[in-house]
Parts: sequence; C-alpha cells; structure tokens
Amino acid sequence: MKFALGLVGCGGMGRRHVLGMSKLRAAGQMQFELAAVCDVLPANGERLATQAEEMLGRRPSVYTDLDTMLKAVKLDGIIITTTPETHTMVALEAFSAGVDVLVEKPITLTVAEGVRLVEAADKAGRVLAVAENYRRDPINRLGKALVDGGLIGRPFLATQASSSAGEFVIITPWRHRKDRGGIVIDMGVHYTDILEFYLGPIDIVFGLSAIVDAKRKDAEGNLHPADAEDLSVGVMRFRSGALVNWMLSMAGRGESLFSRIIYGIGGSLAIPNDRTGKPLRLLQRQAGKDVEILDSELLRLVPEFALDAVTAALFGAERLTSYDLQWADIDANLLGIEQADFVQAIIDHRPPEVTGAMGLRSLALTFGLLEAEQVGRPISVDEVLSRRDLPYELSVLKGTTP
Repeated sequence: MKFALGLVGCGGMGRRHVLGMSKLRAAGQMQFELAAVCDVLPANGERLATQAEEMLGRRPSVYTDLDTMLKAVKLDGIIITTTPETHTMVALEAFSAGVDVLVEKPITLTVAEGVRLVEAADKAGRVLAVAENYRRDPINRLGKALVDGGLIGRPFLATQASSSAGEFVIITPWRHRKDRGGIVIDMGVHYTDILEFYLGPIDIVFGLSAIVDAKRKDAEGNLHPADAEDLSVGVMRFRSGALVNWMLSMAGRGESLFSRIIYGIGGSLAIPNDRTGKPLRLLQRQAGKDVEILDSELLRLVPEFALDAVTAALFGAERLTSYDLQWADIDANLLGIEQADFVQAIIDHRPPEVTGAMGLRSLALTFGLLEAEQVGRPISVDEVLSRRDLPYELSVLKGTTP
C-alpha cells in the first residue's frame, strides 16, 4: 500500500500543493497518494478534491473536521496549508494521532508557538518539516555548490534586498494583518532561510521597519486595512563573522529591485530572483582585477555537483545553469520536491531537509529584525528564541483573535 498523505487547508496554497503532486506523478516520482483533504469550508474541500481527481487519478476523501479525518483515514503524514495562526493547533492534533507533519511557512504565527511546536514534535517522536521552497530551486543548489567550493573565497558580506508590490493586496488580505503574521514575516522567512542555506547560522540582527500602506487595494479596487509592517531594513551578522545588508520592501513603487549577492575575498556571486530560472553571475578576483566567468564554465568549476533524482526528473537534468519554464510550473516543481523529501524522510527515518528547528530559526530571525527596533539595540537569535516578553511578539499576541 502506498504512503498516505492528507492535506489540511484547501485554499490557494493547498491547490498549489496538488499541482506539485501532479508534477511528481508525471515524472514518475510520486511515492505517495493523497488520501484525504480537510477544510472548514466544504466547497473548498470539494473543489480541491475534484482538482486532485483530475490531476492525480484518484479523488481523496473530503472532511470539514480534522479529528474526524484522522480517525477515519489511516494517514502517514499531513501537509498543513492553513493560515499561520492555526498551524500549531492542527499539528499538535496530528502528533497526538501519530501522524507526521509538513507545515507551510512560516512555521507558526509567533516564535513562542514555534518553540512549543518543535518541542511537541520531539516529545512525540514525529517528523516536523517546514515547506521552504526557495532553497530547492536548482539555481540556488548550484549557487551553494559554488560558494561551498570556494569559488569566491571566504565570504564576508551578503546583500538581500527587494522592492515590489506597491499598494496592492499581495495574494490575500490576511497577509497584511499583524494577527495573521504580516507580509514582512510571510516573505521574510524565505530570505532568512536562504541566507542561512548559503552561509550558515546568523547570530545577531538589527532592523528598522515601517507601515507604508495602512490600506491595501485588491483586484476589484476594494480597500483592506493593513496593520502589519510592509518595509524592513536591517543588518545581520553570521556566526562566521560575515555581514548581511537587508532590505525587504513590499510597498515598492517605481523601480523594482531584487539583489542577492555574496561577496568573498576571491570574488562575488550574484544570485537571481528565485523561481525565475535565470543564471548566476560569478566574478572572480584575478591579479587584482574582476573577471566574469562565463555561464557555460560554471559546471566545470564544480565537477561533483549534481541535483538529486527528484529535482533532476522535474527540471530535466542533473546539472544545469538555467532553465526556461512558466512560473506556475516552477512553483509546482519546487512544492513537489518538498513533498518528496518529507515522505522520503519518514520512510528513511531521517530528518527532512528543513526541520522544524530550522523553520523556527528563520521565523526568529525575521521577528528579531522587528524586535530589535522595539528594544533599541541589536538582538541575538538565541534571545528571540528564549525570551517570552519581547515587545513585538507580545503585540502580535495582543492582536490575535482567540
């Protein structure tokens, strides 16, 4: 019998996960079945089940109550794609039923909830994986191989800067509410994760933030209140001593921006926006001058580099420097890779690539940028993880609907 997965949360993110499953199925890499889905809104569950039936060849059972689903269907794992404030409750119920969990990022609404969830997974002996897709991009896999291979020497500085979105609602209005996490946290965890993916642990952060747009306009022109920060600037220090220059603007007008560059004593690596398939740009310092290395030469510099079997099957090659796919196909591929890793981790009795503790760190780093302004000084990640009286987190909890 195949490994059985359930999916909790049948809105937009849930439907994207079904697209990921369809990519795995088409590539012959789907080692599980979607046995059941759950959403408090019956129409959402039925809609997703119909999508799954069309794409996966089997209609999952549909439930509106998690407890009922867990008792009715023997599941090996669930994927949680509900809004962040519900992640802890859903995951704890799954652990109690002996079911492993892959939870969408951010891992939880607050750091305190994340600590609670990670501890609960450890106590129950269950797998807790966090769905972090940017690091799965083949371009980031190659970029890390180049950095780890010493092609830019010892890294001493990274930039992570972006500006986009303007005054509009980003996907759904709840992403602009503090009691649902806010857009800086929703997007920021992607970038704190990718920074640690490339260069290891970050220990200290400092940031300033602002709310540029107190109202956001949706596609129909309706205005929605926005009380969560949409601009964050700051600095960070890796444990290695390297620094980060950080900017995340989700209120950008005019010139759009994306910059992720790692500078080392032997050159620099410019990394394109995730899920675009654009190539890396490597410059090496040679005899006091900067020399650009041709895209066609990059793979020769890392002869041992190869994508894992699932990624290679989805993107068409074990070794590549760029790819040309539609955004929706790229996104689905990366979600499929997350799912495959989660299932294989359970089968192999190994940790998933992005553990609960790692997802918690990316959340704590993003919270740290916001907490540092409140306390008026740089703050360590360990302090964010250990203290329960920090002002920004308390303000989120105060605004959370019971």
